[in-house]
Amino acid sequence: MKDEKFKKLVIGGTVAAVLLLVFLIIFLIYQLVVLNQRRERIEYLNSEIARYEAIYKDDSRTLEERYMANWWRQYRAAQLGMIRGED
Repeated sequence: MKDEKFKKLVIGGTVAAVLLLVFLIIFLIYQLVVLNQRRERIEYLNSEIARYEAIYKDDSRTLEERYMANWWRQYRAAQLGMIRGED
């Protein structure tokens, strides 16, 4: 009888350890995907900020284009968390 209980305990412990390991691997994969998406978003926002800065500094642009480029630059910077955006 004691031998059967010991086997059940070992099997239960093994199942629990395997389930924990599977859960941790799934969580790790999810975190890697989220991190990669965030990195891509940051790169996109930085490229947009650089593009709007180039438009803003271009003297051949109209005043309206320069104003809108500055507004969009500030908007993208707020999305990136570089400046505090308006509520």
